[in-house]
Amino acid sequence: MRGHQGYWWLAYEVSNYRIACKHCNSGGARFNGVPEGRAKGSQFPLLAGTRARHPRDDLNLEQPLLLDPARRGDPNLLGFDTSGYARRSDVPYSQAEANIGVCRAEETIRILALNDSRIIAQRSHLMREVTVLARLLDAPGAQQLIDEKVGPQAQWSSAAATALALQRACDQQIDVSTQPATVPAGTSAIDQARSYVDLRDLLRYLDPDDLEAGITLTGQHNKKVHHAVLDTDGWISIGKRPWRTPTTAARAATGSSKIDGWEFWRLTIDGLEQTLANFRAKHFPPAAPA
Repeated sequence: MRGHQGYWWLAYEVSNYRIACKHCNSGGARFNGVPEGRAKGSQFPLLAGTRARHPRDDLNLEQPLLLDPARRGDPNLLGFDTSGYARRSDVPYSQAEANIGVCRAEETIRILALNDSRIIAQRSHLMREVTVLARLLDAPGAQQLIDEKVGPQAQWSSAAATALALQRACDQQIDVSTQPATVPAGTSAIDQARSYVDLRDLLRYLDPDDLEAGITLTGQHNKKVHHAVLDTDGWISIGKRPWRTPTTAARAATGSSKIDGWEFWRLTIDGLEQTLANFRAKHFPPAAPA
């Protein structure tokens, strides 16, 4: 961290240590053959708060950006899709995330390279195995195999547990008549915090046909123009790599962790080029909620 001498006074503090694999902490991760960057290394980005610089400073005033598996609530922010990709869970964004337009889970996925191609393949294979076993619970030894794969000491156990939960949910018969009323079909409630982090609530203001074809986003950094595609579900794809939030997508494209994706990405609507920030300001209050 530039201008910071490091947390030297925590060198012998056991609670300050976490186990990390080589590619998450030291680099070497790849996605479709492309290097993922320098990994976490000495990065300790903050979401909010005041950084501690001396032993007398209060560490509790820091709000870390990266998820911490040993911190209450953080593991619940990370999930997995059926293809084995690490994704943010459905837990609503915090106000701190909305204030600066970032998603802690997605920034953790980017910086720690949690969707390295090799990891995705292994997670996906494991999730398929667990799904098959969950369908064959009457078979001898099936439950024992499942227990081994979802146990806390097993590799990719969180992904295995996700696959098991999804299969069990599919097996359950849900009586829709007993479910609480929601918004009318075809619409979704606007989450004000979400509107400052990702694009899902803005999709209704874009042409469905254009979204179906993929809306081109462009951004320039260090004299290089970067391209991305916005799809019907609000994902921003860069080289077939989907990201949920404009800021993480911009940082993944440029390699810079200082970029605000809402100001970086530009799109053209009815012949008018504008930033995502300008487009959002037309449809939502100009200032983030206090």
